[in-house]
Amino acid sequence: MVISKKQQITIKFLLCINVVIFTACSSLHRVNGWYPVADIPENMIEGKAIVTTKDFDTVSIDTTSYPGMAIINGILKEKMIQQWATATERRIGKRIGFVFNDSVIMAPTINCRIESGHFSINSTDKDLILEIYSSLNNDN
Repeated sequence: MVISKKQQITIKFLLCINVVIFTACSSLHRVNGWYPVADIPENMIEGKAIVTTKDFDTVSIDTTSYPGMAIINGILKEKMIQQWATATERRIGKRIGFVFNDSVIMAPTINCRIESGHFSINSTDKDLILEIYSSLNNDN
């Protein structure tokens, strides 16, 4: 069976539409945590979680040091620090994002390997940060 050029284009178009529909209708839920994030399309999660909130050892909140901003400071569990260091090294010059309830809350560009296991999550939306902090304390 020979398929014409026009039929090939139509088939490719229909396949692309199916991919878009499938992706748009996907009910994929992501566990809260840190993920690789792309620049384009903006804040698109690129893969599996680097670490999840279950991997957080301690978290604290600061709502006073920077007016109009709330910051969660955290440290990973000891067993996850090497994985974090390796993942951040691989992402130098690229972004990772903190995902909460399937939304990228922040996505900094990584400048160096982070060997300490420390991280921070911030936003000018204090209510959101307080919600995240409350969730972290309930999960752990």
